[in-house]
This record gives sequence, structure tokens and C-alpha cells, in this order.
Amino acid sequence: MLLNMRNGIISLILLIYSLPAYGSGSGGNSLIEPLGAMLLAAAVVAIILSYAKQASLFAFIIIGVLGGLFGVREVINKEVMTAFVDIGITLLLFMAGMEVDIPGLLKRWKLLLINGFGQIIGLFIISIALGLLYVGIDTNYMETAGLPAENATATLIYFALCLTLSSTILVIGTLKSTGQIAEEHGQIALGLMVLQDIVAVVALAILGSLNPEKVGGGSLGVEVAMIFAKMIGLAIVLFFVTKYILNPLFKFFAQSGELLFIGTLGYGMGVAGLCEVIHFSSGIGAFFAGATLAALPYRHEIEDKVEPLKAFGVILFFMGLGFDISELKVEQMLGGFVEGLVLAILIVVLTIPLMLFLGYLSRLNSKPSFLMGAIINQSSEFSLMLAVLCWQYKLFDPHLFIVITLVVLLSFFFSSLGHQFLDSFYNAFSKMLQFMDGRSTAKEEEASHEFEMEGHVVIMEYNELAIEIADFYAQRGQQVLLLDLDPHIIEHFEKKHGHSNIHAHYSNMADPDVWEDLAFHKAKVVISCMDGGQEAELAITRWLKKESPDVPFIAATSSHEETLELYGAGARYVIQTEYLAAKSFRDIFETEETKERKEAFREVGENHFSETKKLEEGLGAAFAKA
Repeated sequence: MLLNMRNGIISLILLIYSLPAYGSGSGGNSLIEPLGAMLLAAAVVAIILSYAKQASLFAFIIIGVLGGLFGVREVINKEVMTAFVDIGITLLLFMAGMEVDIPGLLKRWKLLLINGFGQIIGLFIISIALGLLYVGIDTNYMETAGLPAENATATLIYFALCLTLSSTILVIGTLKSTGQIAEEHGQIALGLMVLQDIVAVVALAILGSLNPEKVGGGSLGVEVAMIFAKMIGLAIVLFFVTKYILNPLFKFFAQSGELLFIGTLGYGMGVAGLCEVIHFSSGIGAFFAGATLAALPYRHEIEDKVEPLKAFGVILFFMGLGFDISELKVEQMLGGFVEGLVLAILIVVLTIPLMLFLGYLSRLNSKPSFLMGAIINQSSEFSLMLAVLCWQYKLFDPHLFIVITLVVLLSFFFSSLGHQFLDSFYNAFSKMLQFMDGRSTAKEEEASHEFEMEGHVVIMEYNELAIEIADFYAQRGQQVLLLDLDPHIIEHFEKKHGHSNIHAHYSNMADPDVWEDLAFHKAKVVISCMDGGQEAELAITRWLKKESPDVPFIAATSSHEETLELYGAGARYVIQTEYLAAKSFRDIFETEETKERKEAFREVGENHFSETKKLEEGLGAAFAKA
């Protein structure tokens, strides 16, 4: 954590001093004073907003607006604020690229095909209708607003796209904070965010790479074709760079946290800079650079080291956005408020039934479909990026810009409030949605002649603890049902694992239909090894207590607080990993401390390395979850 903070401070200093001349032109005032004051004020406002469970980006926008209104722009000139916004966009796109998980997309392609593309296409069509019928974006609107009438189609498309995209920052933050990121709807939502990020990046590339005077002109098709050609060319080049250069280079960088941070930042910003040289979008370059790093085996370590860059990019972009908003007149801001409020409410509300419909088509049960819709029901930070560029390129007038800005901010606010009551909202509508349930594919497992759903051992979520427990029971002839949401794990146990008594099954462990279909109430024992699945474990405990109180339920956690909570709910035993690890190491320590220094911990360490290496070789791609 301290290293990440230091890296963030280093990046802040380097980027500030790499900015263009920042004086007002008369006094050459220091940038540090106003920027420092604004960051301090933003920290205070962010703390206040945190009590209302609201995103800190509101604080950056508020301080940006106030800074613009109260004369900070006289010290930090327009060029510097433009640089802030450009750097913020580049960093955000770079981090968005690092979230791309191609194998994850491929293994859930059927669900993403319906739910992902369905959401994008469905909400885009709805947004087109709202733009035409409610906002009135047509040639007459363009002429009245003083915009080129021939750009009306492009304006409508980008307006609808701004309403279609959801916030990656807010969605991932909610999934992590609620412990739902490993659940079925969480995994699908992550894939959906990646699809949306790709759509946003393509839209930014088309918008940013075109000459504003040519938007809507006859050469648009040629320009778009050139953009896609450059993107394909960049992807091919970076593929070979990743294969032959990045792997050995980052293997060297990984030896040092500082080298890893500097190498990552240098590579990402370097690719972005080279794209500028060839007259291509630096943001696209940063996104592709991040995507290539995501393919490296050091991905998680890299993300940990450069996470402060994402926060820094958010700060720069949203403070710059606040400056842009402050340039508008009060009547322009108020004039778009009603439209922004109505559209924000429609986006928040309509996304849920849309995802329920798509969930029904893809045979998802009601709860994951509802939760997915209730989590992604807001507009995106990418919508603001598009709105800023559209305003600069004369596709949006100040009215459309403020409408989109208000839609994003208000939908963030309403959606964030709703995220605090997800389960309560679902419970209120669950009876109406029962028609979606009872279609679980888990019933196929029950019909299998190889596995009897009685007296079996249920183990939820694959990891090293789970496999030790599964092996223990399997070696004693017990039938073990191992549940996980990763198809790679399922494939591993179907093809490679030595125990025919272990049956892996793809299931959403938080779904009550799964508990029923896989006969948890008839099991010998139910064991949860879920990481971050406290809410689901508590629900299973209560369900078993009601349906079959004699079935032991065992859960795993590293938290003292969660341990007591699980015992209070009725768990028979809690595997507190840190407690057991400490006890186990004490036994090792008592044995090893009597040995000579040259032999102490040598054998036990070599054995541990050997066992871990065998695990890696046996699991292959699935090893990361072990």
C-alpha cells in the first residue's frame, strides 16, 4: 500500500512537471498552489460524500466547477487544463485496457452474446428514440443550435452512445465492495463492461481521429476504414511485441516493484506517444497497450502497482471537466436540468427490465438478471469523455453537453443509492419474477447416472483449500460435487484430475435454485471455500437451518468478524485461514528452529515449492485460481 502511494505521488510529480507552461502569461504563477488547494478541497468534499455512499468523482467535478468560477483559470490557463483532460483520458483508457480478459470473454461468449451485445444494442435503440422524440435532435435542432445540419446523424448517434454506456469504475467498485464479483451476475457484468469499453474506445477513435470539418462529409467512410486499418495494424504489431519482447522484459521488471511501475508507465505512455506521431489516437494506443499487458502472467502484480494511475487519471479528467462546466452560463446549466433528470431516471429504470428480458432469453434466473440490471444502470465516465470531444468538434452544443453531463452525474447518484439496497429491491419484486426461475441447468447433473444427489459432499468455489478437502473425501470413496463459475476448472476436472469421485459443475453458488437442485439438504456436508462470499454463505446457513438442520455447513474466511457472524447464523464450523495458518506454522517453526542455519526451513520450503510447481503444471491456465 505504501509503495502504491509513493508510486502515485511520483507519477503526480512527473506529470505535473511535464505539462506545458502553466502561468497566466503575466505573472508566471506556480501551478502547485492552486492545484494543491484544489486537491485538498477535493479530499475534504470526497470524505463528506463518502458518508452518503457517493463516488468521489463528484468531489473532483464540484471542485473543478468552483475553481473555474472563482478564478483558478486565471492561474491555470486553458492549455494546462486541456493537458489535464488529455492525460486523464489516456490514463483511464490505459487502465481500461488492462481490464480486458480475452479468455474470460471467450469462455462466457454465449451469455455475453445475448446479455452484452443485447444491452448495448437494446439501450442504444432506446436512446436513439429518446434523442429524436424527447430531445428533438434533427436538422432543425442543429440549425437552431448553430451546428452544421449535415452532422445531425452523427450527433444523434453519439448522443445515444453516451446514454448507452455504463460506468466501469462504479460497476467494478460495487461488485468488489459487495463481494459479488465472483458470482454469476458479477462475472457477466465484468464481461459486459469490457465490451462497452471496446465500443467506447472505437467511438473515441473515430471521433478523435476525424477532422471536425469532415464529420458528416463524403469522406467519412474512408476515414473510418483508415481508423480500423490502423487499429488492426497496431494490434498485430503489439501482438508480436508482447510475444517476443514484453514477456522477457517484464519478467526482468517483475524483480523490482519500482522497475515494474516505471516499465509499465513507460510502455503505456510510450505507445500512446508513438500513436500521436503517426497521427492516430493516443487513447487507442494506451488502451491497446493496457490490453497487451493484461495478457502477461504478471497482470495482477502490474495492476496492483499502477492502480494509483487510474485514480490520478480520474482526478485530472473530472477536475478538467468541472472547469469546462464552469464556462457555461447559469441559464445553460438550468436549461438542461429537466431533460437531464428525466433521461437519468429513464436510464436507471429501463436498464433493469431490459436486462431481465435478456436474462430470460439466455436462461438466467431472475436474481442474477435483476442484480446485473440494477448494478449497470447508469451512464459512464466514457460518456463524459465523448461529450467533451463532441462539444469541441461541434457535434454538441452547450445544451447537449450539459444534458449528457447531468445524465451521467444524476444516474451515478441514483444508481449508487440503489446499490445499497440491491437485495431489498430484488425481494420486493421476486414473486413477480418467479417465472424466470426453475430453469437451472443444474438439474442435468441430478439426472446423471454417475452421481447420486444424496449423501454427497458439496464444495463451493475452487481454490487450494477446496482441492485439499475434495481430495480428502474422494480418497475415502465419497462422492464430491465441486461447484465453480470458471469453465476452465470444470474442464480440468473432466479431463485431467485423477479422482473419478470429484464431479465439477458450473453453478452460481449464491442462487437458491442451485441449493435446491443440487440437494444441499441431502448432502453429507456442505463446505464453502468462497472468497468474498459472506452474504451467500450466511444465506446458505439460514437455508440449511430451515430445510435440513442436521447437515453440517462449513465456511472459510480470514476475518475474525466474519467468523463470529457465520457462527451466529448457525455455521457448524468456520475455517479461519489465518488462524489455522498461524497454528500450522507454529508446528513447522518448532521443528525447524532446532536445525542448523544452513538446513533450517530448506526441506519444508523445497517440498512446498515442488508441490506448488506440480499444481501449476497440472492446472495450466486454471492455476491462477488455486
